[in-house]
Amino acid sequence: MTTSGTPGTAAGAVQELRGIAHAWVDGRYAELESLIQAAVRALSAGVDTPSLWLLAWLLSGEEAQAPGLFDRVMDELGFGFRPPGGAGDYWQGRLALARWWAAEIAGGWLDPVEGALLIVENVAEAYGACEELAPVVDAVAVHLGRAGSQAPAEEIAAHLTRAAGELLARIPPLRDDGIPARGAGM
Repeated sequence: MTTSGTPGTAAGAVQELRGIAHAWVDGRYAELESLIQAAVRALSAGVDTPSLWLLAWLLSGEEAQAPGLFDRVMDELGFGFRPPGGAGDYWQGRLALARWWAAEIAGGWLDPVEGALLIVENVAEAYGACEELAPVVDAVAVHLGRAGSQAPAEEIAAHLTRAAGELLARIPPLRDDGIPARGAGM
């Protein structure tokens, strides 16, 4: 992920913004100034959305608007995530977050090791054993556990990506009302 200077391409700039989003959606917020600078770099690289312009041109004293604008930028670029509201509970939100990270892994936008660890550390460890999360938890235990795997990095990444795909099959996407798309139960 590019963190300083101008990303070479629009795709690189979007990847930088997406990298910020991977932590942002779980409440690990970036410094407001870094959001603004990432927006400036994205514009310089050719990325163009209405909210990106607003974010990039925030003046001193307007930084408090950056979080809301960054949420809009994520939506405009197609990788926004909102935890379920209303009908969803805390655990439904955590499952939705695990699903989002798994989709980012499967799509090639999130490093498989980084993403699998996000799922295990921020969702699975908080909840415990769970059928939905088992593919990623098991893959992490095999490849990144105490003994670790002796497999090549590419093989580990491929296994974690397959596990993310399996997790996607086990956790249905949520509808706008926070209910799983395949029904109310999990």
